[in-house]
Amino acid sequence: MEILLAPYSGFCFGVKRAIQIALEAANKPPVFTTGPLIHNPQMVQELEKKGIKVMENPDELHNSTVIIRSHGITKQENEILLRNGNTIIDATCPFVAKAHEYAQRLTQEHYPILILGDHTHPEVEALLSYCDGETIVISSPKELPEFQWQRLGVISQTTMDLASLREVINALIPCVKELRLFNTICTATSQRQEATVALAKKCDLMIVIGGHNSSNTRMLTKLSSEITPTLQIETAAELKPEVIMGKQRIGISAGASTPDYLIVQVFNRIKEITGDRTTVKSVEDIPVNKEES
Repeated sequence: MEILLAPYSGFCFGVKRAIQIALEAANKPPVFTTGPLIHNPQMVQELEKKGIKVMENPDELHNSTVIIRSHGITKQENEILLRNGNTIIDATCPFVAKAHEYAQRLTQEHYPILILGDHTHPEVEALLSYCDGETIVISSPKELPEFQWQRLGVISQTTMDLASLREVINALIPCVKELRLFNTICTATSQRQEATVALAKKCDLMIVIGGHNSSNTRMLTKLSSEITPTLQIETAAELKPEVIMGKQRIGISAGASTPDYLIVQVFNRIKEITGDRTTVKSVEDIPVNKEES
């Protein structure tokens, strides 16, 4: 059996930055985050051990150090935190913050706005707060309304796939006189998606590691499952021997919020199931498909 890791798997720049910011702030308790700092339950638990607690309701935070999660928060939530005397440390991913800027610009220029994304995701909820005019959220090209616009601005949740964004734009062209697009899908997202798809084409099983609440991880799973059997897990404990045995080549991919140690544990668990006593201690020791790296 061959086990290969997709390039770019694991923490992206924005997640590394958010965790570093949180760890530096942990030296000045009490410290809270507005919702989970990142969408990986295991990493959030590690941060809680260091005294960084998750609070969902900004009204409950007063005179504390508050870290803005990587997905950002709404303008209204930010105002509540300031009004309650909190010290705010902004760990919003720069790609997400850029999407906020584009939303504000489109609003100021009086464009109706279409957002491609999950309307229940905290990133989209925050993005909506920067859109003061007519705004529509769709999660796929199939949800496009049958409208005619004179002008329309389009932005996307940073973790959507580029193919869906292209499909939306192609469908909109006949319906809009003036179409203005800001491609807000982040580079790290595109890299992980492309690498996962390329590896999935060469494997008879893909394992995608990441939080079940992680949008970018779910997208990796979706894209991979369109090519080959794919399993999404959070930890190595979820791997069952019957899923692994008999496979010739297993590919591993991981979402942008997945820490390296979870990837290493999954690799070693596969080796354990197959009876191979060889283990790795670092994600750098896991073989990568050199043709795609």
